[in-house]
Amino acid sequence: MAEVTSERLVKVEERGKSNTHRIDRLENLAEAIHRQNENTARLAEKLETIDMTIEALEKRLSEIERQPKTKLNAFSTAFVTALASAVFSMIATLLLS
Repeated sequence: MAEVTSERLVKVEERGKSNTHRIDRLENLAEAIHRQNENTARLAEKLETIDMTIEALEKRLSEIERQPKTKLNAFSTAFVTALASAVFSMIATLLLS
């Protein structure tokens, strides 16, 4: 009976050591998962910041792209006005002469 109890005690101790090693590995794994989650959260914050920056840059780019069109439209309007004035002046001069 003492022999059986001794064997059981040895098995329980071996199982205890095995469980201790398993718990240690799980603690390390839990720590790694925790660090990974923190890094993922930081990455998400950075991506959000980058997204806002890109949106701001897109707005600025749209405004810059619109400027030449606005200037071209103003130039076209001025040119047509000047041309029409010249034509009307020429017609008025011919009619009055």
